[in-house]
Amino acid sequence: MNRDTEALPLEASKDEGFVETYDNLLKNLFLSKQAGETDGIFIPHQKLQHATWLASIISLSKSETLKNLANSFGALLHLYAPNNPAYQKACYIIQSRSGNLLSSKHIPNIFENGKYLNSFGALLDLELGTTRGRLTHRLEGAGEFVFTDYQAKLWAAIRSGANVAISAPTSAGKSFIIRRYIVEKLRASPETAIFVVPTKALINQVSMDFKSDLKDRAHVYTTYRPQDDGDEKSTVYVLTPERCNKLLQDKTIRPPRVIFIDEIHNLEAEGRGMVFENCLYGLVARFPQSQFIFAGPFIEDIVTPLKELSGLELIDETTVATPVFQVKAAITFLSRSYSAEYRIFSQTGNVIFGETILNKRLFSKAKSKKGQAIAAFLGNLKQDESCIVFAPGKATAEKWALELPRPTNSSQEHEDAIEELIDFLADEIHPDYSLIRTLRNGVAFHHAGLPDIARIEIEELYSKEAIRSLVCTSTLLQGVNLPADKLIVISPKNDSTPLTPFEFKNLIGRAGRISTNLYGEVYCLEVKDEEWGEEKLTNHDKTKIKTNTTAILQTHTDSVIRFATATRNEIFENQDNGKLYTTICYLRHLFVSDKNHFDRLLGTSQIRSDQREELEEKLSQVKDQLSIPMELLRQNPYVDPLLQNQLYLEIKEDPFSWIPTNHPNTRRLPPAPDDISFKNQNFYQQFDDIARRLDRIFHIEKEVNSKFTNPGEYVSIGTLVYDAYQWMSGKSHRFFIDKFLNKLSQNPDDFSREEDTESESKKRPVDKAARHVTKNISSNITFKLVKYFSLWSDITKACTSEADHEEYAYALSLPSMIELGSYDPRVLELMSLGINRSIALKLRKDLPKAVDNVEVWLQNFNTTKLSPLLRRYLERSGLTKKHDE
Repeated sequence: MNRDTEALPLEASKDEGFVETYDNLLKNLFLSKQAGETDGIFIPHQKLQHATWLASIISLSKSETLKNLANSFGALLHLYAPNNPAYQKACYIIQSRSGNLLSSKHIPNIFENGKYLNSFGALLDLELGTTRGRLTHRLEGAGEFVFTDYQAKLWAAIRSGANVAISAPTSAGKSFIIRRYIVEKLRASPETAIFVVPTKALINQVSMDFKSDLKDRAHVYTTYRPQDDGDEKSTVYVLTPERCNKLLQDKTIRPPRVIFIDEIHNLEAEGRGMVFENCLYGLVARFPQSQFIFAGPFIEDIVTPLKELSGLELIDETTVATPVFQVKAAITFLSRSYSAEYRIFSQTGNVIFGETILNKRLFSKAKSKKGQAIAAFLGNLKQDESCIVFAPGKATAEKWALELPRPTNSSQEHEDAIEELIDFLADEIHPDYSLIRTLRNGVAFHHAGLPDIARIEIEELYSKEAIRSLVCTSTLLQGVNLPADKLIVISPKNDSTPLTPFEFKNLIGRAGRISTNLYGEVYCLEVKDEEWGEEKLTNHDKTKIKTNTTAILQTHTDSVIRFATATRNEIFENQDNGKLYTTICYLRHLFVSDKNHFDRLLGTSQIRSDQREELEEKLSQVKDQLSIPMELLRQNPYVDPLLQNQLYLEIKEDPFSWIPTNHPNTRRLPPAPDDISFKNQNFYQQFDDIARRLDRIFHIEKEVNSKFTNPGEYVSIGTLVYDAYQWMSGKSHRFFIDKFLNKLSQNPDDFSREEDTESESKKRPVDKAARHVTKNISSNITFKLVKYFSLWSDITKACTSEADHEEYAYALSLPSMIELGSYDPRVLELMSLGINRSIALKLRKDLPKAVDNVEVWLQNFNTTKLSPLLRRYLERSGLTKKHDE
């Protein structure tokens, strides 16, 4: 299309008649979603006909923004009169021309069983048939799929073998394309793939999808485990950036065919940004011949920062195209009024104003009792679709879920599955856990504090619409696949921090799921004179990736230089600079062990040459103090090299005084006398002794409690050791919750301060206990404690012989035992396959002590021995076969 013809669609999009008709169609759809009787908007046929003709012109534009406009007009036209055959055909033609046949499956009477039901006319039949043929792809092992234009373009790019950087909205379908590409490669020949996700919560979701797609054609591992020589199966590792570190240390791994890193904007995250950065750089340096694919939403110029960091040549696959459109509205509650003002933000650029009648006055509730305001507002909307409510924190999510009304059309089909989840929660968590109460009401909450299997089951029940209303926290911002027909936001914060424009845009991108609907709805609830919705909904800024390390170097250059050689205590004594400690440690590590990466990083930070010289001079002083081998230092890039060196020197002096010599399940003895030797202590005492020596060097207790709010939640090093030991012994969450509840009942004043004014946690102590326990396990035990015991294991191995490694292999695997929550090798083997800990512990009694191949054993295991919930989980994973009762 030449310049003049490209100007025609733009002119058509600004036509007064088209804009008026589009906005009236949008307002009509908004009004149709109100629960009460509302008068629809009558639009003369001539105006619809004129606007449809213009929309067909707009759909031929090269601009994805204009294509989105045309596509949404087609959907609005169909939704205005869904039984009108002419509008059905017009919608299909416009969506075909705008490259969005994916959504055409929602238009009836058009295409069925591989053929068109009616003719559009000879020329249109040829055009539409050609487009459908171009966008239809047969995927290995999955049948035929109709792609969008963007998906087809992305498919071609990644199948070329090139490195690709993707910036696309949540609903663009990029994850589906990438997963199917990896499946195709792994099914074709024995290959290895690495799929990096930002959180442990996503590991479960992604690994289950791969297991379902690949079945027995590939191993799907969620922790690193070595590949067997001669294994003819493919392998896909689904890992967090932290778990990639162990993989990078294995010199024998088969080079991956493809490496995918999702949610790449996490490079900017405070704290974890350097973990993403180090993972990315390490994978590129280690596997330069692999194909790399990066993805994230709404990123401006995604290629430049990734190229600077990795040195890779990348194809830019940025898009704003989306198969679903959104009805975005701000609802403003008025003081002492049963009315609310609404503003609908149209893709034409206009704002549509009006008023709607409420069942209750909601101004005061929206200010002080937000959960009740949301519940009441839902009564003003039709309840025939899925709804997600965004909550700023865990306690708030739980309280709001308790206040939401039961969906009027809740399904009875999955009632048994909900009861089975309730039984599991009562056993694993506590009978008084509020999630049990909400589930009985057809509602659930979803946050990072849920046990894995509960979170997985809620996601499954929600996807099947057994649960219609879900209250979620910032897990929605971390890539968890939970799209909704409706999304409600009343407090646009993550805890007490306002969401950035990027975070908010990422959040509302969850509204609209192409599997069920042509559109999604976003409602921002606010009060008069405290409006925020318009600012958030009309902000179309994209984020620019800047690694967290680069950002800190640029903004705190002088402080970083000043503290480059300082001890941990010296840095933390200056309160403003305590947050710089992790960055300073990382820069020390890079300068000493990976100068190429250090030089690349400082090159992107653009600090002055004299500042760079001063920083390097100080870091050279750090390097001169180190005795620890560089290869060993590289294995733990996030721990201060000076402290690693201190530990190395202490272990080197007598490594065997650092290695447990007894088995964990030996009887726990009373506290050991001060004069008893290390080797004569039992396992618990040796574990405690090592942890305390590590704490003396690394201040683990201070790190664990850096953000605690109440005295009763303080975790001493002794408590941490005790909890970690009980976690390894297979104790359930219920054990720790009961322990915390007992402590709470004895010292109620220590828990008086609340993290959320709406939480009312005094009335729900079980919920408070569950949140504390899951945080303690997921953050303190399986992350922070694991970090230092991994370092202990690496250094101890470096200070002993290969023969010693074999003799003490079990003891030196303590980091895996702590992280996975078991010291039973059989349970660890099951969990390395991606099986949830709760299920692995139940399978332990049936798994023989000596079994050659656990995966083969699982395929033959009779799952009817398990509860229906656990059986469904295993069968969905593809690790077991279905068995009749």
